[in-house]
Amino acid sequence: MLLSSYRRLFWRRYSRPVVGVLVFVFFLDIFRLLGAHGTFSKTLIANTIEHVEDLPRDAQDQKIYIAAQFWTSEDVLLDTWINSLLKLIQTLGPQNVYVSIIESRGLDNTAEVVRQLDQKLGELNIERTVVSDPATHEDVINKGPIDEHGQQRSGWIVTDDKTSPGQKELRRIPYLSEIRNQGLEPLLHMQRTTGRTFDKILYLNDVYFQPSDVLTLLATNEGRYDVACGLDFHYPPPLYDTFAVRDTEGCGPVMSTFPYFRSKETRQALLQGSPARVTSCWNGMLAVDAAPYYDRIDSGDAAQGGQAKQGLRFRGIPDSLATKKLEASECCLIHADLIASGQAHKGLFLNPAVRSGYTSRAYELTHWGGDRGFVSRWQYISGVWKNRFTRWKVDGVSTSAGKNMAEVHKRIRKWKNEGLEPGEERVEVGDYCMIMEVHILIWNGWKHVW
Repeated sequence: MLLSSYRRLFWRRYSRPVVGVLVFVFFLDIFRLLGAHGTFSKTLIANTIEHVEDLPRDAQDQKIYIAAQFWTSEDVLLDTWINSLLKLIQTLGPQNVYVSIIESRGLDNTAEVVRQLDQKLGELNIERTVVSDPATHEDVINKGPIDEHGQQRSGWIVTDDKTSPGQKELRRIPYLSEIRNQGLEPLLHMQRTTGRTFDKILYLNDVYFQPSDVLTLLATNEGRYDVACGLDFHYPPPLYDTFAVRDTEGCGPVMSTFPYFRSKETRQALLQGSPARVTSCWNGMLAVDAAPYYDRIDSGDAAQGGQAKQGLRFRGIPDSLATKKLEASECCLIHADLIASGQAHKGLFLNPAVRSGYTSRAYELTHWGGDRGFVSRWQYISGVWKNRFTRWKVDGVSTSAGKNMAEVHKRIRKWKNEGLEPGEERVEVGDYCMIMEVHILIWNGWKHVW
């Protein structure tokens, strides 16, 4: 009884000061974050480049190889993409640009639109390679897992898909990798035959963008980077491409909205509105240093005349690893390979001043009111609060992986151990790219089977 009375007396005496302190800290945090949001918005505006003359010195007068792949993209091409590309070419200077486009036969009139684009580029004397592959998804699937010599084709695995149990299915990622590598063939051919090289490769998805977005991308970190990408959106405010983006700790976003990440280094840079270091990204458009993509001679073997080393190529994870119900984006794996090769000297950056959209509405919503409209004051404050809680709640968990990455690593270890018995050394440097899914190609697109 006496103890109970003491507790009530203690609470009456100290509850108000405690509540008062908490309220003070709460409002102090709000005012601090409001100030941080102001800095964030000013930094975004300062980092936005509208004119080619304003590019930093390291980004001026560069040769740009523009690579794009399309499948069922008629609407966005006709709406703004073609006009945006033509404006971009004029902005960068036609003499500084080469365009490589691969069109895979889809479900609309993209092939004809791309043919018209090719004709327009020809009229403007723009150097280019435009390829339309007449093979549909169905045609590719119907080739089957066995080639004309009776050998197993890579990229095919048996899944437990209920619609086709026990049958081999064509994986989506190896298929996409082949298309992306095809888009790089002119780049490599020019280097091998004439010695002509490019400074940057600019990958453009079927997104809504303006030339200023590309200029801002090229200016990332004063033009000094191995990889620079922006943010992409389909239904903002959530970020779209969580499949390929990883922070400095190798984790995907722990939340779909700003500021997205668990890593302190990545998160704090984004909160300041500055380019943030990452270990992988793609996000609608990206610019990369072209040098690692070229074949080279390993100087370590110079005494023997040097050993040829292939440059970076897009790939999927091995089929044997995919059977562990794992998958990884080719857009993440190529960055993992870049880092593993020791050629990432300047860093990989995610630039929040660059934002593209997969619909016109998504682009507008992430650009309304100038850069101040990208993340409102309330989105900034609530995002910081939510991120604090989410980091504590889901420590080490990626929204792209879906579960704790420990399970991903467990499956990779099992895969490696299974290779020991036949004497096969199994190595995968892109472990942080993994998600617990498998994607297969179907006639009208692709789907998850696990």
